[in-house]
Amino acid sequence: MYKIIGADQKEYGPVSADQLRQWIAEGRANGQTKVQPAGGTDWKAMEELPEFADVLPKTAAPAPGVLMPPLPSQPRNSQMAVWAMVTGILSVLCCQFLGPVAIVLGAVALSQLKSCPELAGRGFAVTGIALGIVSLLMAVAVILLLIFSPDFMQGFQKAMQQ
Repeated sequence: MYKIIGADQKEYGPVSADQLRQWIAEGRANGQTKVQPAGGTDWKAMEELPEFADVLPKTAAPAPGVLMPPLPSQPRNSQMAVWAMVTGILSVLCCQFLGPVAIVLGAVALSQLKSCPELAGRGFAVTGIALGIVSLLMAVAVILLLIFSPDFMQGFQKAMQQ
């Protein structure tokens, strides 16, 4: 019989070895699961117990002195592209004057991405440019609506006469 510590850090058991083998097969336990044999006081990783070696997946450890190849590095995002997108979002939501800033940042970021292939973030730059353009179009539409609105013109004329 065994006790185990589950993924929720709660203690379960006592359970039989057959039950633990079933949990391993179901993916509910693995070699890193902490186990305490009945009558024992130490918690051990399940992979340390020989009675479960036949059901645990085998992990190939590198031979001593053999270096593992390094993991491929993830390309880092261009900060300029990220800021283009952020200013584009802000320009659409509340600050239309940031529209041109988003467009310029996005254009510079695209240029930067062409010259530095190790950078990522083309989507951020394009999104910033697109949102900057949308923001400018929204601002122009609001200005035209205000100018050509009869109520606006009447209010403006009254304000000028006073």
